Amino acid sequence: MPALVPFVTTLVFAAALHAGGDGYTVGRGDTLSGIAERTGVSTAELARANAITDPNLIVAGQVLDVPQPAAPAQPSTYTVRAADTLTAIAAGLGVSSAELARANGITDPNRILVGQVLDVPGGAATRQISAYSRLGTWVDVYDYVPAFGSGAGVPQLSPTSVAAMAAAGIRTLYLQAAVDSPRASGILEAPDLLGAFLTRAHAVGMQVVAWYVPTFSDLDADLQHLRAMRDFRVSGQGFDGLAVDIEWTAGVPDTSRRNAALVELSRRLRAETGTAIGAIVLPPVLLEVVNQNYWPRFPWQALAPYYDVWLPMAYWTDRTTESGYSDPARYTTENIARIRTDLGQPKAAVHVIGGIGGSSTAAQYRQFVTAARGGGAVGISLYDFRATSPSVWSILARK
Repeated sequence: MPALVPFVTTLVFAAALHAGGDGYTVGRGDTLSGIAERTGVSTAELARANAITDPNLIVAGQVLDVPQPAAPAQPSTYTVRAADTLTAIAAGLGVSSAELARANGITDPNRILVGQVLDVPGGAATRQISAYSRLGTWVDVYDYVPAFGSGAGVPQLSPTSVAAMAAAGIRTLYLQAAVDSPRASGILEAPDLLGAFLTRAHAVGMQVVAWYVPTFSDLDADLQHLRAMRDFRVSGQGFDGLAVDIEWTAGVPDTSRRNAALVELSRRLRAETGTAIGAIVLPPVLLEVVNQNYWPRFPWQALAPYYDVWLPMAYWTDRTTESGYSDPARYTTENIARIRTDLGQPKAAVHVIGGIGGSSTAAQYRQFVTAARGGGAVGISLYDFRATSPSVWSILARK
């Protein structure tokens, strides 16, 4: 599902790539290492992205996800996956295995564990955005936390739901891990449940991105939630990504003050976070066309240095037929283009969040996928898991 467009050297290779460059179709005589070399990724990255444990077991006609390249940064962390070796991880990160071992106090390079989070030495660290380049789903606190659920305090989803997500072809879970609310249980929401979601997801080859909605009325409090998400560990495993949901306006009604607070929060978070950060944003079509009073003068370019991936909440189901933006193709395409223009970054990494799940036709979901692919989005997801039927996921997972 990533819309990666790798360097193409031959017409034969171009034909093997899906339209829009979202994947690679294995041909007769292909090897995993050969495909990796031609798509510009390491064999380990390609195997990991497709849950391949035996690199010799690929078959003609199989469609492989091609991981999105990492954006350079310093420092970072890396979560060990099945079949990883310290040597392969080091090579993929551009550091020596000795440096990587030294940075993590590893005396035996053959003893690393799946889910273990490694610190990457600062010299050539990378911010990995692969979690954002895979088919994703969304779960908020109202879906899984008893205190926020409906009906006798019983949530609709539990960590056991991860199995159904994986079976539907979902590869990244976007999980609300903290909330600013009187009902909140602490800095992190239900840590035991968070840990269970995380470990179950990693066990089936999924990644997990933690997200939080800041209110901007208390930046220290907002930052405390985000730090806790970034630093959360269970059995040595941490979240694969961190995302800031930028949509709350009531906490600071004055636009100028809210913009200043948003930029300052982003600057502080970036300064102390080496891993990739995603910005979940209101779609620019909403802010610039549909309702220019919702959040005027949104500070796109001031935020540009602080985020690695942009995730517009491009819910075409929220738009009226009269506006013309209830068309998934038009709404998706225009939001991708406007984000890149507003940021001044023609190649900005954009992951489009479609929705709301369960409210569209099969044809509309296909239009969404095609438009995201055509716009060069690095990935897509649908909000949210509970509202979306298995038949919809089969369309989205079909590439």
